[in-house]
Amino acid sequence: MLNLKNRDFIDLMSFTKEELEWLMDFAENIKSGKDKTRYLDEKNLGLLFSVASTRTRISFQVGARQMGGHAEFYNSSDLQLSNNESLIDTAKVMERYLDALIVRMYDMKQYGKGREAMNTLTEYANIPIINALDDKDHPCQVLGDILTMKEKFGEDYKKKKVVFTWGYAKRQKSLGVPHSLMSAGATLGMNIVFAYPKGFDLDEQYIEFARKTSQSTGARIEFCNDLMEASEGADIIYQKNWKGINMEDAQELRIREEVRHDWCVSMEHFKRANPGAVYMDCLPVIRGEGVTSEVIDGDCSIVYDEAENRLHIQKAIMAALL
Repeated sequence: MLNLKNRDFIDLMSFTKEELEWLMDFAENIKSGKDKTRYLDEKNLGLLFSVASTRTRISFQVGARQMGGHAEFYNSSDLQLSNNESLIDTAKVMERYLDALIVRMYDMKQYGKGREAMNTLTEYANIPIINALDDKDHPCQVLGDILTMKEKFGEDYKKKKVVFTWGYAKRQKSLGVPHSLMSAGATLGMNIVFAYPKGFDLDEQYIEFARKTSQSTGARIEFCNDLMEASEGADIIYQKNWKGINMEDAQELRIREEVRHDWCVSMEHFKRANPGAVYMDCLPVIRGEGVTSEVIDGDCSIVYDEAENRLHIQKAIMAALL
């Protein structure tokens, strides 16, 4: 086992190719039943969330229980944080009770504030902090996604063309998934095209990391402003909405409505993709907005396999850190 004990798990830029591949192999052994070790026996984990969650919350709680631990959920509005207790005091107290803390905290009207909160917790809580989605990264989701790609395509998954596309949604969502996928894709040597309308560019910090890292790993990270064009020869089409961080809200919301019909994944996009191409989506989704029912409920969809793998990869992450 690689020594990841007591590490924080905030973003995927902080982990090597060897570490990411080892975590996925570890998850596969846990999923297959080859490794039934109760790695979290008598461990207590906290889930500190200020944003709604379905898959992340349930998979962490079930995963901890399956490995002998206990993960308790805390809504920040129920804690003294709602009465202006500082995050520093919260961190210092929680480290006295818990063996690890899993955190989902962000506000898309203040891009970067979620990461500031995450950094405060890592600085003042002397226990592993796991990022369960902030405004910049969603590392657990993305490792589960790549594990799913590996299951579907085998070791050749790195050669397959992944089209990660912005999809229309009324709600402004985190950039966590595209950023983490860009980081992991560059590190692992994957082939990914990020497609999005003009103005919805990703954070330059992640683009620069991908450029530099790809030089040594051979990754192919590209960008496109036309989903139909990007879909040519795709093996995976993955839809996710995110906020445009370089625009004022009023402008961004207006542009969303103007481009919505060109940014809904349909069977027309899969006609341009390779035979056997699959559809991925981290969910939640409203059918008819970012994707048609025909696609997400069709034979090409592997969204529920993808959702299940959140459980297995997060068990591997928790076990490795503790």
